[in-house]
Amino acid sequence: MNKTTNISTNQLFFLILQTQIGIGILALPYNLFKTAKTDGWISIIIASMIVQLLIVCYWWLTRRFPKKTLFEINIAILGRFIGNGLNIGYIIYYVLVSSVVTSLYVNVLKRWVYHVTPVFILVLLLAVVALYYAKEGLRNIGRFFVLVSVLLVIIVILLLSAYTTADIRYLFPIGQHGIKNIVSASKDGIIAMLGFEIILVLAPFVKAKSTTVLKVVSLSNFVVMLLYVYIIITCYLFFSPDEIPIVPEPVLYVLKASKFSFIERIDLVFLTVWIVSAITSLIMYVFICGMGMKVLFKKKTHRPFIPIIILMVVILSNYFASTDDLLVLLSEAVTTLSYFFIGVLPVFLLFVSFFRKGVTKS
Repeated sequence: MNKTTNISTNQLFFLILQTQIGIGILALPYNLFKTAKTDGWISIIIASMIVQLLIVCYWWLTRRFPKKTLFEINIAILGRFIGNGLNIGYIIYYVLVSSVVTSLYVNVLKRWVYHVTPVFILVLLLAVVALYYAKEGLRNIGRFFVLVSVLLVIIVILLLSAYTTADIRYLFPIGQHGIKNIVSASKDGIIAMLGFEIILVLAPFVKAKSTTVLKVVSLSNFVVMLLYVYIIITCYLFFSPDEIPIVPEPVLYVLKASKFSFIERIDLVFLTVWIVSAITSLIMYVFICGMGMKVLFKKKTHRPFIPIIILMVVILSNYFASTDDLLVLLSEAVTTLSYFFIGVLPVFLLFVSFFRKGVTKS
């Protein structure tokens, strides 16, 4: 293992944290409200518990293959032919995820800030940033993620302005919409928390014991849950149950309605902070694609593949971001694929690994 690619547990924490927090933060309260109503904050807690179970499965799998990434584990368990076939599937999946992330970013930016700027220009600007960082080593990416994580604190502070007109009565009675709806809404919460699965690729590069890695990833998941619960409750206290259904991005509308004597549009300040923080998801997904292609083509570095991946993302994003219907179609397809590639396949690999000989433990 190249020492320049090793990362500390602190860097791992922020890599997971920043990848999990992305575009979903803007519409999450609205999406959960559609099913669980004002009990949506309970749904995100349930989603976090399910994610934690998956994290334990991931940790168990990486512990059995301590020096291999997900792409190498696929080959070790399923053989080179089937394993590489699965690797191609993961690469395609992460290219699509990167395209969804980029398309959603562009969609929000066009509607809130850059109304007349062509889609291609916005896509290209995001792609250039992703290209610049994704081609670097994991340690350098980790340092960048640590640096921009301070912006999350600014997001928390900006949302405090909502509590000047908050009404706690909007949350009561708790549990009134039934456990079935609350649990059903948790699937939207799981999708919003995606990013934890990168531990399957990052684990071999962490300079720590496997149990420490589990604790760090679990802590990151817990912090993300707390942040999401805070954002969801803030929106539910600000908007009445009759207003939430007509506010698809309640976080931005909360800030737009807030006034400060020295800042006229807090929502634009939020977007400025959010885009820097949220683009980290795109960087990491492109990096994961590069790691997959490195294994697939048996190369020593992922760097030559990053421009190719970025080109594919630019083409797909420019197409799907052009209309809302196409974007919804892509988002729904990626959501369905996520259940398979993030939920079903890793658990299946863990199960099959118990029947494979020559598996070592860390």
